[in-house]
Formats: sequence, C-alpha cells, structure tokens
Amino acid sequence: MGRGFSRRVKKGMGFLGIGVLLGLGILGLREGVPAALTPSPAHAAALPQEPFIAFVGPLPFARGLLTTETLRAEGVAQFSGWVPLRLAAMGRPLDGVIVDGEALGWMRPEDQKWLQARFREGVVIVVLGVDQDEVAPVLGLKRLRDPQEGVVRMGPLEYVLVYSQVLGEEADRAQLGDWLGRLIERGDSYTPGIRRPLFASFRKAIGRLDSEREVRLLFRRLHTTIEGAYDLRAQFEEARRQFERSPWVGGEP
Repeated sequence: MGRGFSRRVKKGMGFLGIGVLLGLGILGLREGVPAALTPSPAHAAALPQEPFIAFVGPLPFARGLLTTETLRAEGVAQFSGWVPLRLAAMGRPLDGVIVDGEALGWMRPEDQKWLQARFREGVVIVVLGVDQDEVAPVLGLKRLRDPQEGVVRMGPLEYVLVYSQVLGEEADRAQLGDWLGRLIERGDSYTPGIRRPLFASFRKAIGRLDSEREVRLLFRRLHTTIEGAYDLRAQFEEARRQFERSPWVGGEP
C-alpha cells in the first residue's frame, strides 16, 4: 500500500510539474512569466557543500576562454533561457548566476524583476561582455561605475561581478534607502538611528576572459564572494540572537 501510494504521489507530482510548465508557457506573453510565480527558497545560514551556480546564455557557449566545457568542469548548471533557470531556482536557493550578454537581449520585464529580486537576496551576479553602465539598470541600480573610475567601455571579453546584501528588520532596511547608490557615488552609506542588528555588504570586480589565469580568477572571485555572503548571514543570525538575549530589548538601556 505504501509503495502504491508513493507511485501515485510521484505520478501526481509529474502531472503537477507538467501543469506548471504549461501554465508558465501560456503566461509567457509580452511581459513574460510573472516573477512572483517563480520564487526562490530562502538561503540557509550555512554554506552548502556545493553552491548552486548557474549560467544563462547561448548553448553551446564560448566567450574568450570561458566555454561550455569550462562551465561544466566548474559544476555550473547551464540554461539557454530565463524561464528554465527560474524554474530550477525554485527548487534550491541560487547562489550565483553567470549571465552572457546575449541573454540580456532575451530578457522580458518579468525576467528582469526576477533577477533584481535574486540580486537583493545576495545572489552573486556576473555579466559577460556588457559594459557596467548597461548592467546597472538591469539590476535596478542607478550606477555601478565609481565616479573615480575612468570611463573606458568594457569589451566583449570582459565581465563585471556584482554582489550586494542587506540583512535586518524590514523597517531598518527601508530606513537605509538607496544606501548602495550613496556608497558607490560618495563612498559612504551611513544611516543614523538604527539600533537593531543590520548588516550590509557590497562587492564589485571587473576582469577578463582571455587567459586561463583570468578564467580561474573569475571562479575564485565567484566562490569567495558566495562564501562571504554566507558568512554575513551567519554573523547576522548570531548578532540577532545576542540582541534578543540582551536586557535592553523592548526598552531603553
């Protein structure tokens, strides 16, 4: 009886999966599949043994020395469209996504909303072959280029890696406002009046794909940034526990 029930459940899940895919296909009109229909699970505080890193772009793929084979060797899941990636990210938290510049041209508004939501959750974004001034609005930012940087357009064999994360109570996060814009433009994101634990982090790196050494550096940067994101989550959880145990919670010190 148990095995029969299990088979029926699996069969039912198969029909459910097909139904979801058909529904998403029908909904994928001008705006694309609504971002709310493909949420991503929350990240745990602990770094998984194998972080979920995905690539979206043309397959087979080659840009400089970054190829389909390199991605496979690095354990990167490969997708040739946004909706398949979004569906895969419903099953486990996405830690990093490598976006080929060509895939930005396939983006519908809802795909962009989805990517911006993942970026706000602390997913590391790497965009290949697109200037950072064009990447900024894709991520919902006013700018990425530091005012002190020279305005030299990035070429087809360059990439920009971007990561940002804010952890804290919703009211405190709202009080931060456009902290990242202030940080990029002025180098200062200080916001007075926040008394509860609030952690914020940002990283940007630019590199090339024209040598094996540079490609190795890309993946080293990607993995260390993902590790840093999990470290920040663990630090925040510990700070929140200590704050809740403190004698000043609920009143003045």
